[in-house]
Amino acid sequence: MELMTTGQLKADEVYSANHFAKVLGISRTPAREALLQLTSEGYFISLLGRGFKIRQFTQKEIIDVFETRKLIETYIIEHLGNLLTEDFSQILEDNLKRMIDYAAKEDIFRFLDADKTFHMSLVNLYNNTQFTAIMDNIRNLMTTMGERALSKSARFTEVISEHRLIIDALNRKDLQSAVRAMFNHIEVTEKSVLNNQLS
Repeated sequence: MELMTTGQLKADEVYSANHFAKVLGISRTPAREALLQLTSEGYFISLLGRGFKIRQFTQKEIIDVFETRKLIETYIIEHLGNLLTEDFSQILEDNLKRMIDYAAKEDIFRFLDADKTFHMSLVNLYNNTQFTAIMDNIRNLMTTMGERALSKSARFTEVISEHRLIIDALNRKDLQSAVRAMFNHIEVTEKSVLNNQLS
C-alpha cells in the first residue's frame, strides 16, 4: 500500500509478484498474498498470467466515493461542538503549514498525505470507529484519485484556501459555515477528479 500511496507505482504499468518481492526484500509468496489482499480490497486488478495493475475507477465509483465523503464529513463537523479545543486548532494550523510547504515544492504525495491527515484528524476527533474505518479506506483510495486531480498546480492553492476556510470557521465555532466550507471543498475536489479522469 505504501508504494502506491507514495507514488512509486505507475497507473498504466503491470507489476509481477516478483517485482514487489524484490523491491520489498521479501519472498514471492508473501508478496503475492499481499497483492491478492489488495486486489480483494479494490486497489489492484489481477491480470491472469500477466501480473497486477493499479485499479482505475469508473465515473460512478468516483461519484459514490465523494457522496460518502460528503455525508460523513459534513455530519462529523456538524456534531463536533465542545470537542473543538485550542490544541486541536493548533494541530490543524500546523497541518496547513505543511501543506503550504509541500505545495511550494509541488510534492504531490506528501501534500496528499497531509491532506489525508487533515481530514482524518477531524474524523478521529469525533471518535466513531465505523466512520474512522470507512474514511480510512476512502482516504487511501483518494491518494490514487488525487494524484491526477493535482496534476494542475492551481489545485494546490485551491485546496489550501478551502482548508483555510474550514479551519477559520471551526476556530469561530461556526459549525454551519464549516459544514458549508467542507461540502464545497469535497464537491470541488470531486469535479477536479472527474475532469481529470475524463481528460
